[in-house]
Amino acid sequence: MAAGTREKIIEAARQLFNRLHYGNVTTAMLAEAAGISEGNLWYHFKTKRDLLEAITEDFLAFNAERMTYRPDPGDVLGSYVDYLGVLAGELRTYRFLYRDQADYGAHSDALQAKLPYIHEISLESFSAYFRAMKDAGLLDIEDEEIPDLSVNVVLVLRYTLEYLRESGKAETEGSGAVMGGIRQHLTLFSHRLTSAAKAELEARIGALARDGLKNRDACVINARK
Repeated sequence: MAAGTREKIIEAARQLFNRLHYGNVTTAMLAEAAGISEGNLWYHFKTKRDLLEAITEDFLAFNAERMTYRPDPGDVLGSYVDYLGVLAGELRTYRFLYRDQADYGAHSDALQAKLPYIHEISLESFSAYFRAMKDAGLLDIEDEEIPDLSVNVVLVLRYTLEYLRESGKAETEGSGAVMGGIRQHLTLFSHRLTSAAKAELEARIGALARDGLKNRDACVINARK
């Protein structure tokens, strides 16, 4: 019973933080969303910071899946869009972690310790995809340009939600902000794709946007196992 209540609180908190911003959510709102009393909430989590740390544990498990993705030489563009789909799921599911650091201050110790690795592997992944595109004759780029392109791509995708919040534009659920960032990153290199590759990549990303993240909730549950 207690374990089920704890997981229910974590999921309610994640959804509220994503929708309303971490700093705007009160313990009363959390208790109501979870269908419990504030006393029961406090029994499981003494502070919002404790909830942040619990959600961060789920994030790191979810993120670990993305770290395993690499290009498929038989379908470079398709595998790249698959990777973007997993990243979109991460950005949507844990939107507030990417957007609301100004509200909660420092990351949890667990995430802070893991961030250098996450950034390193993210850069390696994007570099591998761009190198595969080059090797397949789809992307006109020099090897020495790939690291800088990868850094720029990570910056756009990592900070789009935070930028939209700071500029007063919509960045909550249903705003299209996540897919907007993914479309935005294409401007960094689409002009160097072959015309056929550019059209295919844009079409596949369009399909990704239409489909959404169908299995988001299932992914969250699996990440906790």
